[in-house]
This record gives sequence, structure tokens and C-alpha cells, in this order.
Amino acid sequence: MKIVADEEIPQLQHYFGGSNELVLKSGRSIAREDLIDADILIVRSITPVSESLLKNTSIKFVASVTTGYDHLDINYLDKNNIRWAIAAGCNATAVVEYVISVVATLQKQGLLPNKNINAAVIGVGHIGNQVVEKLKILGFEVVQCDPLRAMQDKSFASVPLENLQDLDFITLHTPLTNESNYPTYHMIEQNFLQRQKPGCVLLNTGRGAVINFSDLKQYGKHLHWCLDVWENEPRIDQEILQSSMISTPHIAGYSVQSKYRGVEMIYQAAVKKHIFPDNKITPLPYPVKEINFEKPITTWRDVILEIYDPMRTSQIMKDALLNNKTSFDFLRKNFIERFEFGYVKLLCNYLANENQIILSQLGV
Repeated sequence: MKIVADEEIPQLQHYFGGSNELVLKSGRSIAREDLIDADILIVRSITPVSESLLKNTSIKFVASVTTGYDHLDINYLDKNNIRWAIAAGCNATAVVEYVISVVATLQKQGLLPNKNINAAVIGVGHIGNQVVEKLKILGFEVVQCDPLRAMQDKSFASVPLENLQDLDFITLHTPLTNESNYPTYHMIEQNFLQRQKPGCVLLNTGRGAVINFSDLKQYGKHLHWCLDVWENEPRIDQEILQSSMISTPHIAGYSVQSKYRGVEMIYQAAVKKHIFPDNKITPLPYPVKEINFEKPITTWRDVILEIYDPMRTSQIMKDALLNNKTSFDFLRKNFIERFEFGYVKLLCNYLANENQIILSQLGV
């Protein structure tokens, strides 16, 4: 069996190696010629999978180690009996914890209040729902905006997008859609931006084009922009990069554990769909990291930022891209390993009980 896969996906040899022919390529350079006689294609979100890539190839199964599938033409796949799978939820924990890290760093810098915080979560699916829960643990007052979920769940209260205003914190967790009753493409535009009060934080870890970047530059200068995803990746708008409070290279879902989890889920999907033999492969154990606090810490925020500080990543990205030192893809590829809260062992015992309780509720 021939398998073509993105070279940045870890542990592929462990799950799909053996006697198979495993061809690894850069995700942006995978071409139809690579797939002519291949059976399986495994990608990340940077590889658009459509008729132009798959026509007249022998691909029988397409898998993406991602939560979303807007880069997959599922209509084409279904019409041509090409089975497909995604690793839904594999990076949910990492994205949620990225949001918490952003909150921690903004509060430490005085850019977000420590109490009486009004927040909106836009897109309340698997990830957004967890974000709501965590923000409430931190004392946020949270409103939720997800009209599609409200249509399916009559008990879910969704605040209309046009009613969102007077907020301190807005976080986006929607897919990118054009064809629905509630398309998300350029959903955040002039009218939305102008309704928000000065100093409101706008955080996007979903899809870049959910925000109209032209409108953001013209009508959103009064907001604090925290962007992990960008329109036209990997070509990054330099003006927006320069003006963003936090800029990271589409790594909110990147953690050591999420990468292990994603490829494991794809392997299981391939077996379940009878595409790949069940070789009874034992999942690899997730690594654990020890952090020994040698400097004084006073709040839960200090602990979170010791685990991961998005400001450090932001500074690296701005220094690299604004000075043309490297590329967006290079930054993603070489992102420093980040551990999820549940896989960090803290070597400290002098935090106040209140902060220990918060950390426990956050999963640390």
C-alpha cells in the first residue's frame, strides 16, 4: 500500500510504516503526480484536497489530522466514493489552553481586567463550548453566539451577532463557510468592529478569513488584536502583524499531545473504515514535562505563562517576518514544543489555595 503524507505529521512511521510505501512531502507541495498510484493521502489544513488534486489518481482514502474540514472538498470525495476522515477534537485541548494563556498574559500586562469581564464566544462547538466553561471558571460573564447550534438545540441560547457589543473579550471559534444561512466568511467586518468599545480584545484561533482584514485595519484600530490565524496564509499582512497585540503562526492547536492524538485518531479511522489493516498498534505514550519554579510565583497566571507564554511566540514571529528573516511555514514547522496542562508536573507548593483551585479546574 502506498501512502502519501505531510512530512510534518509526527509518528507516521509508527502507525503507517511497516511494509507500506510511505512518501513524505511538504504539505504545500503535494501534487496530483504524487498520488497517481497512491492509496491513502494524509494531510493537514494547508493542503487543499479537491478534484484538481485527486482526479485520475488511485486514492481511496483521504485523512486530515485536523478538527475542521474546510480544506477538503467533501462533495467531490463522496461523489467519487473516496472515503475520508478528520481527527475531530484532536487539538481542542490545545486551543482552549491557548485561549487561557492569552487571557493570562493580557491580564498580567493590564490589558484585560481581572474581574467583571464581559466576554463573547462566537462559535460554540466542541472547542468553543470548552472555552466557555474555562472562562466561567476565571470569573468571566460569557454570552454565546452560535445560531446554527441554536437551530439544532432549542435549549441553547444564542445571542445574535449584531447584538454583541460593550464587551471586554471576544474569541472566535467558527469554521470558514460561504454556503449556509450563517456564512462565516468575513463575518467580522466594519459594522461589528465599530460597535465594540475601545480596548476590547479580539482573539481569533479559528480561520483567518472569518475576519475581513481590510475592515480590521480601517475600523478596528481601537481594539486589541490577538491573531493566531490569518487571511491569505502563508502570506501575512505586514501592517496587521505589526499592529497586533499577539501574533502567532497558526499554532493554537499545536501541542506535543495534540499531534500524537491526531495521527492516532487517523489510524483508528482508517482501520474502522477497512482501509488499513488492524495491526493492533499500541498507541505511543504522551510525554510529560516537569517544571520547577525557582522564582517566586503569586497567581495562577504565573504558572500558566511558565507552561506557555504566547507573547514570546509573538515576539519571535514579528521579529522574523517583519525583518524577512524567515517564512510563516518555517515558524510553524519549528514551533517550540508546547505541553498541555494535564501533561505538566509542577514542582512547587507555595501558591495560595485559591490559585491552586483555579489551576486544578483549568486542568493543570
